[in-house]
Amino acid sequence: MSESKNVNKEIKRFMQAKEYRIPRADRTLTALTKLNGRVYVYCGDRKTLQQFIEDAENEYFHYGDGVSLRERKPDSIMALHQNKTVNFIGFVGTMAFHQADHFNSGKDAIPLIKVDYRKYIAGYQDFIYKP
Repeated sequence: MSESKNVNKEIKRFMQAKEYRIPRADRTLTALTKLNGRVYVYCGDRKTLQQFIEDAENEYFHYGDGVSLRERKPDSIMALHQNKTVNFIGFVGTMAFHQADHFNSGKDAIPLIKVDYRKYIAGYQDFIYKP
């Protein structure tokens, strides 16, 4: 088996076994950006989406061009970055959210961390989105 396939199997096994632990008192969007991977936040309903926008604004997150999250209609899935920016993920990102567990392959593989924001803010230990 090639090295790339071995690494991809390891990433898949890692993602299946991984439990991201963030204490309830530290449940912020900033804490999510410190996880090792690309973070997609899923807000499944209007109330959760409004809470996400409010929390993002309170933590000084904004779109990459500096625009406030309140100035654009967000999607139900948004990407977070360590530099406190948020971006839309588009069609390809949405496909990745529903189908992939990592980006790239081999040594360049990056875990895709899918956060169910409702569970995250409610304090659930397992806040990873599962379809």
